[in-house]
Amino acid sequence: MSTTTPQTVTRAETAAPGPTRPVLAVDLVTDPAFVGRFAALARRLEEAGAGALTLSDGGLHPIHVAAHLAPVTRAVGLLPRTDAVYVEPFHLATQLMSLDHISHGRAGWLVHAQTDPSVPATVGRSPLDRAATAREAADVLETSRLIWDSWAPDAVVRDTAGGKYLDASRLQYADVEAETFSVRGPAITPRSPQGLLPVLVADADRAAAGERVASELADGRVLDLDLRSGADGALEAVAAAREEADGPVVRLVRVVGLDLGADPLGPVPELIDALREQGLIAPAPVVGTSLREQLGLPPAPHHLDPVRRADRARLTREDHS
Repeated sequence: MSTTTPQTVTRAETAAPGPTRPVLAVDLVTDPAFVGRFAALARRLEEAGAGALTLSDGGLHPIHVAAHLAPVTRAVGLLPRTDAVYVEPFHLATQLMSLDHISHGRAGWLVHAQTDPSVPATVGRSPLDRAATAREAADVLETSRLIWDSWAPDAVVRDTAGGKYLDASRLQYADVEAETFSVRGPAITPRSPQGLLPVLVADADRAAAGERVASELADGRVLDLDLRSGADGALEAVAAAREEADGPVVRLVRVVGLDLGADPLGPVPELIDALREQGLIAPAPVVGTSLREQLGLPPAPHHLDPVRRADRARLTREDHS
């Protein structure tokens, strides 16, 4: 990806050093059959001590379901697992920013790189091969961070006397020219509470997303515990993953395979208690704690680039030298 700016915001600038206990998340598949039950289930999982909920596509858009759950939950993180390839990057980034606003800083993104060959035609595109899919996922992730960072924290001034809502000098363009798309920016949404949303990659999505996204750009790894084969060995799997010296830090342990029809919570409460008793996962979240804080990530800095300032960006780089 090329941009007009010498700086892009990368994982290396925002990830916290050293070991951290991962957050326990429960995956909810967004099946329309359960649309009337998601809110109650989310509250029950929050009461059971889950640190986050991930939303996987089962028919309803994961971001939409996450937005539905934001006002009815108080502390759990909300991470839609959504595609980074056959999408409009600008709209994806602003949707995730909006989720961060309505959840008061509890939003994240579980990156998915779509490989279903039937999907591209629905958006008027041809299928990408594996290498191109990984490149596009990386471009969209980098672009999303530039869009998230396009408003300074103090850009909104609300000067009613002077009739001024924002200070244009505190906004900046993204100015992205990627392999298959371009984005001008800035965002149409003010900077969200976290600034840069946490971006994670599940082990199951690593191959499609590519090593650059999984190992260099994302904020960490998601370890999956599939309860369809039982909960035996879960503690050992989490302990082993935390001891691995190489590779991305495990920031999230995701419980998948819940039978929402028969027994929605299943063994989750007991599993949470056991993992927490062994010190293998982070404490239950506290109201007012951002997802970045939960995951052990530091506050995201804002990078203001004079070349991309929204009140001057129509000029060339040479005009600023």
